[in-house]
Amino acid sequence: MDEQNQTTQQPEQQGLPRLTPEQVAMLKQIAFDRAQAQTILEQQNQTVRIAAPPPSMQPPQPQPRHEIVYLRRNLTVAELLLVVLLACGLVTGVQALWGLGSRILPQVEIRVK
Repeated sequence: MDEQNQTTQQPEQQGLPRLTPEQVAMLKQIAFDRAQAQTILEQQNQTVRIAAPPPSMQPPQPQPRHEIVYLRRNLTVAELLLVVLLACGLVTGVQALWGLGSRILPQVEIRVK
């Protein structure tokens, strides 16, 4: 079992020479410098492209759109009064129907032949 772990942990780089830590640090520095130079070039090219876009690449002029805007507002006194009157009328109507039903329904007789 230990032999299998040792063989899997060791890289199989037969033909490649081992790099020293100094060489690795130098390669990292070179990669960092190249990345910085590439970023600077991209930023310069981007500012040039933004400054003067070709006419065919210009976005079309936006069309004015009509949007529906909903505003939240407080209820007026008339609206509040209407709600209260409707609620009172609804309660009174339900009570009247209940009373009418409770008086008439017991008087109904069902005759079975």
